[in-house]
Amino acid sequence: MKLINKKVDNYYLDIYYPDSQSVEEQLPVLYVLDGDAFALTIAEAVKLQIRNSPKTGVEPMIIVGICYHDQSPFSRERRFIDYTPKKKKTANPQDIRSQMPAGGGIEPFFKVISKIHQKISTEFSIDSQRVGLFGHSLGGLCVLESLLKVELAFLTDYLAVSPSLWWDQEAYFEKLNLINGKLLENRRVMISVGAKEGDMVPLAKRAASWFKVNHFVKESAFYLAEDENHMSVVFTTISRYLRWFSSSERKS
Repeated sequence: MKLINKKVDNYYLDIYYPDSQSVEEQLPVLYVLDGDAFALTIAEAVKLQIRNSPKTGVEPMIIVGICYHDQSPFSRERRFIDYTPKKKKTANPQDIRSQMPAGGGIEPFFKVISKIHQKISTEFSIDSQRVGLFGHSLGGLCVLESLLKVELAFLTDYLAVSPSLWWDQEAYFEKLNLINGKLLENRRVMISVGAKEGDMVPLAKRAASWFKVNHFVKESAFYLAEDENHMSVVFTTISRYLRWFSSSERKS
C-alpha cells in the first residue's frame, strides 16, 4: 500500500492506496477514526489479504486515516471533543464516567468529515456505493451518530467497534426512536464488542438488535468477540469488518 499524506483544516490524512491499482479504477474508500492508532494496521491487513481476494474475501480499497499526529496514538483531549455529541442530561456523580471530559464537538467534526470526503472524491477515483466509516470506542459512538445525519448521507457502511453508547446516559437510543427510516434505507451497519467489556456488551447488543428488528437499514450485522477486551477486540474484528465491507453480493 502506498502512503499519501494530505491535510484538511487541522486534521492529517494518512491515505493508503493499493500499489497494483490503476488511478482510473474506482475503489471503495474506508475512513478510519483514530487514524494514528488504527489506519496503518488496517492498511497492512488489506495489503496482505488482497494478494488473494477470492480466498480472503477482502478486495482492494483506499484506507483514509483521519489523524491528529500527536505524540500518542490516541489524542484523548481531541477525540473526546470530536467524537461525542453535547450532553443534555445531568450526570450521576456516583458514575465513574461522570469525571470524563465534557466533549460535545461532534457537529463541527461532521463538517470536517464532509470536507475530507469532498477532497478524497476530487483527488481519487472512488466507488460511491462503498464509502465506509470505521471507529472504536468513542469513535464507534461517532460512527453510529453519523448514521443519523443527512449531511453524511454519502456514507454507505458504518463499522462500529465497542461503541461508547453509555455516553450521556445512553442518549443515543432516544435518538434512534425518533429517526426517519428513509434516511437509513440504503445503509449497512456492523457492530461488534468484546465479551469482556462489561456493560458495553448489553449496550452494543441493544443497538444491534434495534437495527435488526426495525429493518430500516439495508443490512446489519453483530459480532460478539469471545475472550476479547476493549482493545484486543479491534484486532480480532479487523479482517471480519474488511470482508463485510468488501462483500460484492450486497443485499438489495
